[in-house]
Amino acid sequence: MLALYDNPISSNALKVRFLLAELGLDYERRTVPIGRPRPQWYIDLNPLGGIPSLDDDGLLLSESNAILRYLANREGRDDLYPSDPARRARIDMMLDRFSLTLRPPFFQVEMLALGFTSEKGFGAVPGDAAAARAKEQEIASTVALFDSLVSPSGYWLEDFSIADVAAAPVLFRTTKAGMDLSPYSNLARMRETVLARPAFAAAEPVT
Repeated sequence: MLALYDNPISSNALKVRFLLAELGLDYERRTVPIGRPRPQWYIDLNPLGGIPSLDDDGLLLSESNAILRYLANREGRDDLYPSDPARRARIDMMLDRFSLTLRPPFFQVEMLALGFTSEKGFGAVPGDAAAARAKEQEIASTVALFDSLVSPSGYWLEDFSIADVAAAPVLFRTTKAGMDLSPYSNLARMRETVLARPAFAAAEPVT
């Protein structure tokens, strides 16, 4: 039985729930408090304390992108994470590009708009819409660069893959943070395309 150590507002946990829904897998959700420090029982499972972690019948995995790769491989979903080295490498490239370069500036906007603190998570302090809009202007060149990388299909590459699964929670959160994607038509199309998948709604996105 799969068990996901989860928190409803964790974007990294949401991406794993999205893929689990795409794969049609049953699993048990075990809630981890969002605030830090995390409880010792969870640190015993994941010493870094990040959310989520996955328990697959005793195999414990952390780091959300590693979990995405594992689940796609586990289920033999070559369409989501190809076995062909060249096709797989392109998906890995987009996973790394997004996580390392685009995700951090988007999170800076989210923190301001949604009142995030590391101790209590989102809503811990009042949001600052004006500061969030100013931050959007600061990161505009990075967002525009990624906008240029989206395929006309509405996915990062030509077909839906785990790279799109990884981006979905961040694209969803732009709707909660009031982030205007109208200047970025490709990312706006990607947001519409990916979030329209039934599995994303089944993953129960919150924020």
